[in-house]
Amino acid sequence: MIDYQSATWHQLRKWAEGQLSRAREKNDALKLTPDETAALRGEIRLLKKFLDLPNAAARGVAVDPDD
Repeated sequence: MIDYQSATWHQLRKWAEGQLSRAREKNDALKLTPDETAALRGEIRLLKKFLDLPNAAARGVAVDPDD
């Protein structure tokens, strides 16, 4: 079980939020190939899913690491 109130989680969340912000800026600002755009959007999706873990746990949703 993950303690979403821990200092460790808060540090990880802050890191992920920074990564998400940079990925979104890169997606908006750079001319990317379709493959690069798809990869970046996948990264954004993964970061958003990671940041939603506390909400998913509160909803009682089982998080499948392979999903």
